[in-house]
Amino acid sequence: MEQKSLPEEHNPSSKEPPEEEDEAKIQEKLQTLKGDRIGETMYSERFVLSTILKLSKQGNRLLEEDEEFEHDLCNLWDMTIEPDVVRFLLEQDVIELFLALAANSEDYRLIEILFGIIGNMCCVDEMHDLFYRQSNLLVTFCDFLSISDAPVLVQLMRTLTTLFDRSDDERYHWFGMMKKVDNLTEKLALILATSTNRALLEHTAETVNAMINRFTEAEVDYAQLNEFYRLFAKSCLLEGLFEAFKQLYPFTARESGSDGFDEDTLTLKDIKTMRRFLEIHEHFIVNANELYEAYVSEVDRCVHRVLSSFVKECVLFPVTKNHVCIFVSISNIYSGIMYHFRAESFIYMVKIYDQLAEALKNAPTEEQKLSRSVENGTTMEQEDETEDTADDGGEFDVETACAEVREAIFFLVGPIDEQIIRAAIQLGQLKESTFEQMCRELRETMDGEPLLYQTCAKILQAVRPTSVADDDPMHQTGAERQ
Repeated sequence: MEQKSLPEEHNPSSKEPPEEEDEAKIQEKLQTLKGDRIGETMYSERFVLSTILKLSKQGNRLLEEDEEFEHDLCNLWDMTIEPDVVRFLLEQDVIELFLALAANSEDYRLIEILFGIIGNMCCVDEMHDLFYRQSNLLVTFCDFLSISDAPVLVQLMRTLTTLFDRSDDERYHWFGMMKKVDNLTEKLALILATSTNRALLEHTAETVNAMINRFTEAEVDYAQLNEFYRLFAKSCLLEGLFEAFKQLYPFTARESGSDGFDEDTLTLKDIKTMRRFLEIHEHFIVNANELYEAYVSEVDRCVHRVLSSFVKECVLFPVTKNHVCIFVSISNIYSGIMYHFRAESFIYMVKIYDQLAEALKNAPTEEQKLSRSVENGTTMEQEDETEDTADDGGEFDVETACAEVREAIFFLVGPIDEQIIRAAIQLGQLKESTFEQMCRELRETMDGEPLLYQTCAKILQAVRPTSVADDDPMHQTGAERQ
């Protein structure tokens, strides 16, 4: 009887052992998959190319008519967090396609997705290089600032912020590009003044702040810096900033005649946004002080609004980098808008200083921190990691915050009459010991400041009963001693 031969995979005499053959097939399949893979990602070139091709044929059709295609575009948007995908898209010259489609489309949802993709693409330097080499693309992109759709504008602002924040200072000088955008300042001002969309106002403030930081810190050409402030420091922008701030953070019920703002709803995002607004005013006051002659009371109201939040312990602690930067800005603002005094702001700052100083006295030791970490089931390394990933800096040194608030008080009261200071102290029922400690610290940290002794003496005289101050020669002003 003739013996049947076994199939090759079961034939012991086969050249390759079964394990090796299976491995070869797996590798073949992996190579097939890899051939369609974009770089080191698992995303498909075929999917991206087919999506772009369909996009180029979109015409006047609305995305809402094709939910599957909208889903594909959103997937492409998500994919662009991968640098390899971004580089692949740039090889396909998609920016020109995206901008051309947006210019001829009335579908705001489509434009939002396209701009969202462009914003994600700014994570790679090649995208910055493209916008810089072909400035017409950036100018065309900025022309969409006139669009009235908030989600589109949010993505546009997000893109500009990323572009200015993450560019190489030595390679890219963006001011030359932005000068070509028609009425840039006026367009930004109009958005700030008229929008009621919270996300848009927050992102627009981020963009304005990113521009100012870029052109005042990264651009070192002082002639260009002066030109920037001539073009950018306009009353319409200030008015827009003030209106946007009031929209985001209404003043207290007593001042606004409304329900005011619930401080318990303040988030880390809110504190960061407050910081951005104050930093913008700080830059303008330092570099274009004359612009504020008609707006001193407005910027003071913004500072007062922030201080009224921070005086609450739940908002002040834990102290973060955003808190410290806010106090730095307030100090610089008050040093630039002298001879303006609001008793309530002064009281808030002293109470904030008092809380920070008390926190310093009761600061936990390293052993106590370690003990708490063990109790909470975390290690110091894990805590450090949490701080590093916290929003914009994480926990910051309370001592730095205390020093900045102290200096802000110094600059606020410096040019103010003693009787006005005394009335504010009495109104707030502030403690004499607080000012004694504050003045001791000021003498240490601001040694060499021309008006240091005079200002400290004035503060101490204002906080003490008149008879005590008059009888104590140690607290007389320099003029009295002469």
